[in-house]
Amino acid sequence: MSALTLSLRPDQGALVIEALAELPFKTVFDLIGRLNRQANAACAADAAHAYTVGVPDLQLIVGALRLLPYHRVHLLMDALEEQVAGMGEA
Repeated sequence: MSALTLSLRPDQGALVIEALAELPFKTVFDLIGRLNRQANAACAADAAHAYTVGVPDLQLIVGALRLLPYHRVHLLMDALEEQVAGMGEA
């Protein structure tokens, strides 16, 4: 599995967790646990934090975010798209 590093602010990370929590538990519990462990390891409360996820994880995150209202997720979706596009250029 190819690892990706996403930079998320605490509010963005919380929105990702909120979106994942709407999906069936057995589908997301492992990913939520890994994201929580990474968030808890972050030092700064206000700064963006790097989260390491796999491609299937990112697909699950994006799919979950699509289920939330557009006005709540469009900025995060744009930021994720920009980060992923930047990975392809590196």
